[in-house]
Amino acid sequence: MKLFKTIVIDSEFKSDSFHLAELRSESARVAALLGVFGALLLLILIRGVISLAEGHRGEAWPFAVLLAVMTAYEAVWLRFVKQATRSSRKISKSTWAASIFVESLLPTTALFLQVHAFGPNRALTSPTVLAYFLFIILSTLHLDPILSWLAGGFSAAGYAAVSIYAFYLVQAGAADQNLLSYGAIFSYLAFLLLGGFTAGAVAYQLRLHVIAALREAESRAKIAEMEHDLDIARSIQQALLPKTSPQIDGFDIAGWNQPANETGGDYFDWQDVAEGRVALTVADVTGHGIGSALGMAACRAYARGELAVETDLRKFLGRLNQLLYADLPREKFVTLAVGLLLPKEATLQLISAGHGPLLFYSSEEKRFRCHDAQGPPLGILPHVNYGDAQIVKFAPGDILVLVTDGFLEWANAGGEDFGQQRLEEIVSAYRDMPSARIISELYSSVVKFASSTPQLDDLTALVVKRV
Repeated sequence: MKLFKTIVIDSEFKSDSFHLAELRSESARVAALLGVFGALLLLILIRGVISLAEGHRGEAWPFAVLLAVMTAYEAVWLRFVKQATRSSRKISKSTWAASIFVESLLPTTALFLQVHAFGPNRALTSPTVLAYFLFIILSTLHLDPILSWLAGGFSAAGYAAVSIYAFYLVQAGAADQNLLSYGAIFSYLAFLLLGGFTAGAVAYQLRLHVIAALREAESRAKIAEMEHDLDIARSIQQALLPKTSPQIDGFDIAGWNQPANETGGDYFDWQDVAEGRVALTVADVTGHGIGSALGMAACRAYARGELAVETDLRKFLGRLNQLLYADLPREKFVTLAVGLLLPKEATLQLISAGHGPLLFYSSEEKRFRCHDAQGPPLGILPHVNYGDAQIVKFAPGDILVLVTDGFLEWANAGGEDFGQQRLEEIVSAYRDMPSARIISELYSSVVKFASSTPQLDDLTALVVKRV
């Protein structure tokens, strides 16, 4: 019962690839039969020549004609199968069954001829009976256990028909010889039926392996297609990030991003806004992958559009929060820090929606100051009133560092996070270097610290330095 249920389930596998595999397997089966038929026909002809040399005539030609007819049939069937393969045409189960029945007629007809030529006992125990097993064995290439069972059933039925004909319609020999033949006939019938069921079990296993291989191939193709789509998505997402650093007198600004997967949810940005100011943004959409990447693209588009018309950072965050709350799924939210840099005054208005740390290195004090967020992340609540932006005054050598939590939370093999203190130490050690070099050293340090542990979160950094 379990085997039958499994066969029913597997028979519902509608893959076009599996249908083509069936047809190609059938082509291989028929090609093997044609090879065997060619060899047998050659042997019959050689035997006919030998019989003629011994003074016997007419014994081999009926079998040669029969074999030639079956060879022609198999050639026609092979052409039919190949045409179906090229056109991907389905072949009905009844057509498959009819083909198996026609093939079973070859040994059956040959036995009928041998009954008249050599007598019942010799015919029913001749090597011709083995031809049934040839068809049964090759029936496994149908990849359908039911067709293998039919091959065994048709073979047993054909042999039984010849036996009935031989012993009830043809004058048989002595009674003891008939009894001996009955035992042999019963054994042959049992082996033919058993062979059919055995071939069915083998065909079933072959079917499972072919289905598994095709499903694996289809899965690999889908994965390859998905990877290709992700590569495209990654290239599009990376194209959204700034290509060159802004050229601002008195400031050295650099940004960098590396997603944990093909796509990520972090981004940094800068854009010129009204009155000669420059908007600097770092954001982190929860999670990583394609979902976060879509959230990142939406957030960036909304932010750039709003900053073009609204430079009051409190109003900007309130409006951006409403837009993202309407678009993002409930499990997604965005932490974002944005600053408006006034280059001539060397000041920065800084505001954060749940994003931190906001680190400011004072070259005069030779220490870091950490600024707090002015409200919760974006997209959690429909309406939020954010606090006033903080004013950061830059002196020569001062550095503002905005990073996402991928840097701080990348842990080593012992489970220890890289943390804020190590980040501050790296920035302090390379404070005299350009902003891009500071980011490079920061990344090298966190990779060295994490050692063999993989990157599990996106990494983004933006460094603003007064020179």
